[in-house]
Amino acid sequence: MDSAPTGISKDLPVGDISYTGFSIASIKIQDGTVEELENILVQKIDNSFGIFNNASVVLNVEDLGNLNTFDFFTLQELCKQHGIFLIGVTGVVNEDRADALTRRRIPVINSTRYSRIREANLKPKIVTQFIEVKVPVPVPKPYEVPVPYEVKVPTPVKIIRRNVRSGETITGQNSSVVIYGSVGAHARIMASHHIFIFGKVFGADLFAGAPMDDNDPGITESTIHIQGSFDLGLVAIAGNYRTAEDLENDPLLDQIRSKNKGVVISLEDNNLKYLCAQAD
Repeated sequence: MDSAPTGISKDLPVGDISYTGFSIASIKIQDGTVEELENILVQKIDNSFGIFNNASVVLNVEDLGNLNTFDFFTLQELCKQHGIFLIGVTGVVNEDRADALTRRRIPVINSTRYSRIREANLKPKIVTQFIEVKVPVPVPKPYEVPVPYEVKVPTPVKIIRRNVRSGETITGQNSSVVIYGSVGAHARIMASHHIFIFGKVFGADLFAGAPMDDNDPGITESTIHIQGSFDLGLVAIAGNYRTAEDLENDPLLDQIRSKNKGVVISLEDNNLKYLCAQAD
């Protein structure tokens, strides 16, 4: 006998959880006081001619000292008075700072760059100490010191001669990545230098000039070259990124995409620039 409650379907739909590109403005603060944020909102939000009406924002607390006294909820109410919604904080790069926020139920919404830094800080660090001990040792004369005759260096280019599957990750640490093939949806291509794709891109995430750690700003001279048609999920150079939503609403990129001749993406003054890969 079926014991399911009357009026409730046994086949309830299962929600789908996925990563979707969102454009969320970030407000960088240093003191974390009501006065500081009020001054920023008056100058940047109130005088924006309604551009930020009912927009969602996050506070960048990267430069904020003590997070234990950070009054997030008072600042959240202040934002409502200026017609915007404060939904969380970003710029959290280690677990101690994250715990100081989450235990008070303050949402941490890190960007991709800060998530990578936080993940790197979780890795164990080995501290090595060298102690010099001087011991009288007879040294024959002449004394010869053998030196290595061959020094191996990392290959500057990682070459992939096939299509990259959906969801696959290709990493080029200390090198560029060249792909002779197409790149599937939700794949991730990460390179410390340049990315060259001689094929099509179907909703993949591309990271060029990727920072190695929190002390590395990344290589701002890096470029992303796509020879075929493209549909990008997320694109970033040296931590400066655009989401899929940003790219879909960019009229210049839409014009380049319509020509079906690929694109070259570079970084200029912390802004991504786009050029057609093949001259008309």
